[in-house]
Amino acid sequence: MLIVAIVFGSISLWRFLGIRHKERMAEIEQRKQHALPPGKGAAGGTPEDQQTIEELRARVEHLETIVCSVDFELNAKLNRLATRQLEIGNAATKALAAGGGEAMSAKFTPRAKAFVLEPGQTLAKRFRIEQALGQGGMGAVYLAHDEQLHEQVALKIMHGLALLDPAAEDRLRREASAARRISHVNVVKIHDVGQDEGHLFLSMEYVEGQSLSALIGRYGPLPLARARKILAQLCKGLAAAHEQGVVHRDLKPGNVIVANDQRVKIIDFGLARLANLEGMTATGMLMGTPEYMAPEQVKGEAVDARTDLYALGALAYHVLTGRPPFTGETPIAVSLAQATNEPTPPSQLRPELSEAWDGFVLQALSKAPEQRFGSAQEMAEAIPS
Repeated sequence: MLIVAIVFGSISLWRFLGIRHKERMAEIEQRKQHALPPGKGAAGGTPEDQQTIEELRARVEHLETIVCSVDFELNAKLNRLATRQLEIGNAATKALAAGGGEAMSAKFTPRAKAFVLEPGQTLAKRFRIEQALGQGGMGAVYLAHDEQLHEQVALKIMHGLALLDPAAEDRLRREASAARRISHVNVVKIHDVGQDEGHLFLSMEYVEGQSLSALIGRYGPLPLARARKILAQLCKGLAAAHEQGVVHRDLKPGNVIVANDQRVKIIDFGLARLANLEGMTATGMLMGTPEYMAPEQVKGEAVDARTDLYALGALAYHVLTGRPPFTGETPIAVSLAQATNEPTPPSQLRPELSEAWDGFVLQALSKAPEQRFGSAQEMAEAIPS
């Protein structure tokens, strides 16, 4: 009963955080309006008034960023806690079953367990597990053999907060719907989505290679010729996604696979948003990866294709210098830097880089979306030769 109480308590806390985030954002917006004296805009009042207004605006925007960053960190910590609680619940259920407590064990539903697959197991009477490929905050990925397609696939199994969220299945199906709309060599292909005994899964094309993150970790800053090819392919993949109204929202080196034949694939549309749909992620919760999140995403504001271009700019910075444009000891520190600081020009970290590379990366990392590239295609054409 304790485990059940903890799990349902996590669900309530998760929903409460989402509601509080919306309330805080409404309060902050109201403070913004009150920051302007009645009848005075940016062009009205004395110079002293205008300076006071700008200072108030800056403080409110800074507060807004802090609030959203705290939400992000709370969400990440809650997810880790929920995953751990589910693991405890799974172990308790197995112990009860082993001790003859089948009736009590049945009270723990499959959705309230941390689901771990072992090599040789079969999911949905179709996918034979070969090995684990990786773990994430919202799920695990396995290499499996699809008995229907007769080929290897990557199998994504949802866990953690994804299992606690009643709308998880709907969001997973929307992820598949988003990715299926994109047919491009630089975007991983989605095969199927479903569930087995309450466990949500997504099967997709398996690409043999390594993540861009692992590549940079192994070799450091990449040669310029290779960097150009990778960035050009990513621009093409993003252009295809944006043409279908899909914004990735979590583009980073870890979500880019470099195949053994040097093809580049964008993966994991788990946070993707369709232009005409809402609710792809937990309502009111800030999600993403701080080192690659655009300022508007950090602040919980509306995102569009230019948000992905900012992420691609941060990724390009990482590829060229061996580190993201902003780092910090905590997600809050990184988020605040994204929203308020200007990045160090890449050439200061890698002197061989030309002014053209500095201009390319810094334009993509502009705080204001309208100052970035207008499209992924435009960004591709601007890659320095």
